[in-house]
Amino acid sequence: MTPEEFERERRKSAEALDRVRESTREEPAVRTPESVLGPEEPVRKAGPQEPGAPETPPWNPPAPPDLGAVNESWSLGGPRPSGGISALLDGGSGEKHREAQVKFNADQVQLDNALVSWTAAHFVSTHNHYDAVIARMQKRMDDIDTRHRELERELVRHVHDMARRIDVVLGEGEKGRVSHEAALRSIRERLRALEDMLG
Repeated sequence: MTPEEFERERRKSAEALDRVRESTREEPAVRTPESVLGPEEPVRKAGPQEPGAPETPPWNPPAPPDLGAVNESWSLGGPRPSGGISALLDGGSGEKHREAQVKFNADQVQLDNALVSWTAAHFVSTHNHYDAVIARMQKRMDDIDTRHRELERELVRHVHDMARRIDVVLGEGEKGRVSHEAALRSIRERLRALEDMLG
C-alpha cells in the first residue's frame, strides 16, 4: 500500500470514527409504546350482575292439624267405673261411656288422617323450598363459572400480549447492543491499525 493510499484509508477511518462518536452523543429518538407494539387492546369486563336478583324463596310449611277435638272428646265420658260388677250396675252411664269412646275414636282417626296429610304436605313444601334454593344457587354458580372463564380468557390474552411486548423490547435492546458492539469492534480495529501505523 502506498503512503497516499494509506493516508486516504486513515482519513476514511477517522471520518467513520467521528460519525460513530457523533451518533453516540445524540439523544435517541423517544418512541411511544404504540409505535413499537401497536395499539393496546381494551380490557373486556364482565357484565354487571342482574339487578333485583330473586331472594331465597320463603319456606311456607302447612299449619299442623288442630288437636282440640281429640282433647275435648277425651274427657267427655267422665271417670270410668273400675270393677266389672260396678260397670254392670252402672246402668245408663255405660251407654254414655260407649258414646264418648266412639266419639273419641272418631276424632282420633280424623286426627291421624290429618297428621298423615300434614306430614305429606310438609315434605312437599320442604322439597319445593329446597329445590328453589338449589336452583337459585346453581344459577349463581353458573354465573360465577362464566365470569371465571371470561377472566381466564382475558388473563391468557394479557399474558400473551405481555410476552409479545417483552419480546419486542428485548429484540430492540439486542439490536442496539449488537450495533454498539459492531461499532466498538470497528473502533478497536481502527485504533489498532493507527497504533501499528504510528508504532
